[in-house]
Parts: sequence; structure tokens; C-alpha cells
Amino acid sequence: MSPGIGGKELQWSGLPRPSQLRHLVSPYNLDLLTTPAAIVFPQNVTQVAAAVKCAVDAGIKVQAKSGGHNYGNFGSSTGEISVNLENLQDFSMDHTTWTAKFGPGNSLGQVTELMYNNGGRQAPHGETFDVGQGVEVVLANSSIVRASKSENEDLIFAVRGAGSSVGIVTDFTIRTVPVPPSTVDYTYVWTKQSVASQVKIFQSWQKLLAGGTLPREMSYGLTVTANGMVLSGVYFGSEDEFAALNLTSHFATPPQVSETKAYSSFLEVSKALDAAVSAAGIASPSHFYAKSLVFTEKTLIPEATAHSFFSYLANTKNGTDLYALNFNGLGGAVGDFSPSEAAYPHRDTLYFMFSFARTSGNLTDTTIRFLDGLSEVLTSGNPKTYYGQYSGNVDPRETNEKAQTGYYGQNLDRLQRIKEAVDLNDVSTTSRVGGQQGIGEDGVGWGIQDGE
Repeated sequence: MSPGIGGKELQWSGLPRPSQLRHLVSPYNLDLLTTPAAIVFPQNVTQVAAAVKCAVDAGIKVQAKSGGHNYGNFGSSTGEISVNLENLQDFSMDHTTWTAKFGPGNSLGQVTELMYNNGGRQAPHGETFDVGQGVEVVLANSSIVRASKSENEDLIFAVRGAGSSVGIVTDFTIRTVPVPPSTVDYTYVWTKQSVASQVKIFQSWQKLLAGGTLPREMSYGLTVTANGMVLSGVYFGSEDEFAALNLTSHFATPPQVSETKAYSSFLEVSKALDAAVSAAGIASPSHFYAKSLVFTEKTLIPEATAHSFFSYLANTKNGTDLYALNFNGLGGAVGDFSPSEAAYPHRDTLYFMFSFARTSGNLTDTTIRFLDGLSEVLTSGNPKTYYGQYSGNVDPRETNEKAQTGYYGQNLDRLQRIKEAVDLNDVSTTSRVGGQQGIGEDGVGWGIQDGE
């Protein structure tokens, strides 16, 4: 790779010294260390295209990396070119259409602050932003194209859920709305409870979510750890409106801790939530294993299964120094779209279950079996039913076939046809659409490289 590609010097590293490897690769999952063939740090889209062409000419596969929060360290795979997009941090706001355009080198926190400071805007989203307004993509043939619902429709379909399998996205355009004038951050904690009490709390949480009475203007999640259960979220409205919901009245066992805090600044609450994630200890590089499951109204967890689940937690060796099971309520506008509109198929999701297990050193079979067994218990209540998975939380130990089916369901056939059309030789080997073992998607800071 030569300097000067695209009019500016193209930074790159062939990783000549092992002492530099960890710093340059910056692995997120310390249990799955990798050694890319080289890492490039393009300054613009032209240099991204040049890096792809260089890799193709050399017969080497390519993976894009931004934030690097990928559970399998995809974006820095061994023997492949890692295209680090951290320098692509442009941002603009169209004050007529109120669409925001930005590069993948931005983090979620950066984009949130930039939108707030450019007209008091925000982008409502579930696990990640919807990039349906349009994207710029570098394809395997090194061409630079735009995709939207009116241009390269197949490509925008693939990007919205499996983007990194079809190319490298170099900018995103998203719809924004005004920030709410007030928000309420709430947390309710049940410290260590009996299995029977935990079952009742969980069933009450699930019943309230499935009942359809919760407003869209709120997030609603339940976290289970070895120390207890935490109901938390944010309500986008006033304190009086939130109080009228009377959430705790739906639980027979009152929480031991109840905390609510009102914010008049949307940016302030966003930063507080970021700080809470950091303090939880699950966002920093570590040795860990993680899995996901999608639950719908057809796969609600029966009471007997919930009892088996909490009994499993109480009696099974886990080998961790921390585990967290996050049940994240979804619904809302995500379900307004047809499953065939984007690669992300799980439009009927009621909630996700994200399981995370961290160890102080290398993972052992004990911890891996603990999370695998946990998923088996949770799906045992509906054994013959399809359970989806979330591609933003990849399980690199899973078989390719199971991962493809779990991530993309009914959209897999169309995705594979698109993959063949734009990347027949699997150059962008960064998603489990392509048919290669060990491929996945980079988190791109906050999951938008494979945005919904």
C-alpha cells in the first residue's frame, strides 16, 4: 500500500512489532485475540476505496472497523485488512429537512451531542439508528455508490441490518426530530430474592410489556444479575406523566430501591446513561462471552420456564466474576415496518434478551456452558418455535448456519442474492450472509454499520 492514495497520505500499519499489536488492534473481546494482515486508517472515502482495491489486488479480504465494540472482534480478523474508519468523523445537519449526515468514525455519544447542538435534535431508535434515509457505500469493486429507498434499493435493504456484508459504509443520513423538553430516568431495584419471588417479578414485567399499555415514549428493561433484579429506563415526558404510569403498582413485591431523576436537558440525560453503562463494567474490553435471543408475543416465557430459568441461575456454576442478563423491551416504531423492508427482520420483537458473562482471565468451558445452557432453558417453553437473534451481538462460537437463520430469518435468501450481486468473491467478509465461517459485523462505535 502506497502513501498518497486519494490525495492525502494513507496511514497504514503492517504490524511489524508484536508490542504494537494490542494498541493498534485494540481488541474488545480479550478472549479472541486477532492479528490482521495490516491496518489502514483512511482519511476519506477515496482512500477507503483505494484500500479495498489494494486488498483485492493482493487477494486479501477486508473488514471495516469503527468503534470496535464487536463481540467477535470482527473488523480486525486474523489475516485480513482492517480498514479503521476512526478518522471519518464528518457531521452536518440539513436545517430544512432536518436530516443529519455523518461518518462512521463518530460514536453514538458524539452524534447525540452534535445533533443536540445543531438545532436541538435527536434520532429516536431502538438498539441502533435507522439508516433508511440513505448511505454512502464502498463496494468490493472499489466503486463508491449511494443507496436509499429510491436508489440502489437492494443495497439499502441489505445495509439496514447486514451492512458490512455488502461493503463499507462511509456516511449515514438519518431522520431527526426535536428533543423532548423533559425526560425522567428511573431505576427500581429488587435485591436478592427467592426463586419464587424472582419468577413473580419477571412475569409481572413481561405481562406489563405484553399488555400493550406502556407508551412508546419510554424504554423499559429488566436486568438480572447475581445480586438482584433492576427495572430501569427513560421516560420522554414530564415527571407528572411518568408518575401517572405508577409502574411499581404492577409488581406484588415492592422494590427495595426506587430512584427517579428528571432532566430538562436531553444531552444531560444521554451523558448520564452513558456513564451508567460505563460504571456497569460491561462496556470495556474484557474476557467475556455473550448471546442474544428475540422474544415475541408468540414466544412469551411461561411461568414454569421462568421458574426453571431462575432455578438454573441459582444452582448452576457459572465461572464468572460478573454476569448480566438484560431483557430489553422493544416494540414502538420498530414494529411499524414490514419484515421485508430491511434486512433486519425481527419487527414483531417484544423484547431482546442479551446475556453477558465476564471472567477475570481466559474463558473456561464452565462459563460458555453456563450461557449456552441459559439460552436452552429460556427457549424450552416453546421448543418448536423460531427464536431470532440480534446481529449486533454476535456469538462467534455459533455455527454459521444457526447464526444466519437467527439474525436474518426470512430475509436470508434475498440477502444472499444481493451478496452475490455486489460481492461474489466475499471481499467484505464481515457478515454471516456470505457463507464464510467466522464472519460477522463490526459494531461501528454503536452498532450502526449493521443498522436497523
